[in-house]
Amino acid sequence: MFVGFGLLFVVVMFFGAASIYYIEEISETAKVTLKNNYNTLTFTRDMRSVLDENDLPLTAKASEAFNVALKKQENNITETGEKEATAQVRKDFDQLITPATSPDQKQALTREMRSSLKTIEGLNMKAIVNKDNATHETVNNATIYLGAGGFITFLIIFILIANFPGFIVNPLHQLADGFMEVSHENYETRLDLQTSEEFAELSNAFNAMAVRLGKNENINLTKRLSAESQVKILAEEMPDAVIAVNEKQEILFINMVGRQILKIGEKPVGGQTLHSVIKNKDLLKTIAEKNNDKNSVPVSIDGNLDHFQLHSFEIVVPNLRPDPIGTLQFSGFPAGMIYVLKNISQKEKVKSI
Repeated sequence: MFVGFGLLFVVVMFFGAASIYYIEEISETAKVTLKNNYNTLTFTRDMRSVLDENDLPLTAKASEAFNVALKKQENNITETGEKEATAQVRKDFDQLITPATSPDQKQALTREMRSSLKTIEGLNMKAIVNKDNATHETVNNATIYLGAGGFITFLIIFILIANFPGFIVNPLHQLADGFMEVSHENYETRLDLQTSEEFAELSNAFNAMAVRLGKNENINLTKRLSAESQVKILAEEMPDAVIAVNEKQEILFINMVGRQILKIGEKPVGGQTLHSVIKNKDLLKTIAEKNNDKNSVPVSIDGNLDHFQLHSFEIVVPNLRPDPIGTLQFSGFPAGMIYVLKNISQKEKVKSI
């Protein structure tokens, strides 16, 4: 991508430099043409007008006008052969204004001056045509080079646009998919974005984040399993039946006493609902209604009728969440229940006695 943009930058710089170069060259050529050749034609026209509009011998005023135009021409010589023709005009003019020159000689000198002026005009007209052709050639070259530069620029831009998804969009999609996987707790997700140095750094940062999240998840899972194991050990040591369910009334675990009461043996019941496991309707109703410390529930165990009293404890998980103004709100939400069935058969017997 950087190579493409770098090449595009070079082409644009070349395009701009070539444009400036040809504009300056065309401008300079036109300026020189107007400044030199056009001025020479003006000076020769002024000198020819003096010869055409005045009789011989020339008056002092006419001679002065001719001399002024001739001096300007002498300071504006640009073409090959123009210097010699201008010198010839100066020589003939000096003889023309000499009092000793005869009328016939003056007529001859006038014809020679007109011929020299015609030569000067011809040289400058030819120069104007040549410079105009050179200007057209410069314009044609500029059109070709600038057109080629424009085509190359368009080609590079087209290639960049055609391959833009491969450079930018595709890595962004991969990054979005990676975040989606991490949000689903798939911390083994890794990215390898090598389309550019920036995306490579971004993929490395993402991979490091996924590794840290995976480690934290493992630590938290270990803590949860350890806590669950401790709770189960304590529950197994209790003389009462212990039943733990989640917020959906799905069984998390039942200790051995509880399994004996419910007559489920060693078969796994995790994930099953209380309704599907507890067949004693009175017991199920008591648990569903959370009748703590009220009427005892009779349950038949091994042919003996025992009475149990229910104690229920709600599992509340702390929920720390920021409120809109940024302060922490301490709250909790129910995550299940723990039911303890205490055998009170001996008490019932004492009461009956």
